[in-house]
Amino acid sequence: MKVKQLELDLWDVLSTARQTPEDANFPMVFKLLDLTLVDLDTRSQLRIAGEAVCQITNLFCDRSSFLFEELHSRAANGEPNMADDAFDRYVRQSMVMDFEQFIEPLQSLPRKAPEYAKNGNSMVGTIDKEVLIQSLEQESLLSFEEEFERAISTAHAEDVSAWVEAIAHCIANNSSPIEPIWYLRKP
Repeated sequence: MKVKQLELDLWDVLSTARQTPEDANFPMVFKLLDLTLVDLDTRSQLRIAGEAVCQITNLFCDRSSFLFEELHSRAANGEPNMADDAFDRYVRQSMVMDFEQFIEPLQSLPRKAPEYAKNGNSMVGTIDKEVLIQSLEQESLLSFEEEFERAISTAHAEDVSAWVEAIAHCIANNSSPIEPIWYLRKP
């Protein structure tokens, strides 16, 4: 039963391939022919193989004729037009190489000592511990509504355009990179 099924599949594949010979998959057809012939007796193998080879040969002739017609029609226009992917299997698109074995480790580079801010434009400064405690106690005496009003009035009193101009002026006039504050702290 399985042999007949494979034999039917072989003839179905061959009839389908005859309809579009340019798309025929010959390795698949030969593989299916081999599978069909496996469990048959010698006489049946010769009969089926002879008929299959005859049909495969006709299929190959049809495919070759189609391809030659296509080449001649393209050559008549001047030069053959190749598909975009015609040379993909022959042209290397990318390559990856591992150069780790050739890279020597870097010696530690000399580091420049951090420069501390020399001008007095910084808002950072030291505060006496007692003054800080007193200011924190005064802050906690305000009610929630008073704190909210204070925050809103501070936000509305802020002159954002003046800050934007000051920052733009600082960036335009400094040619050296601006270092973050945490980097400027003394060790």
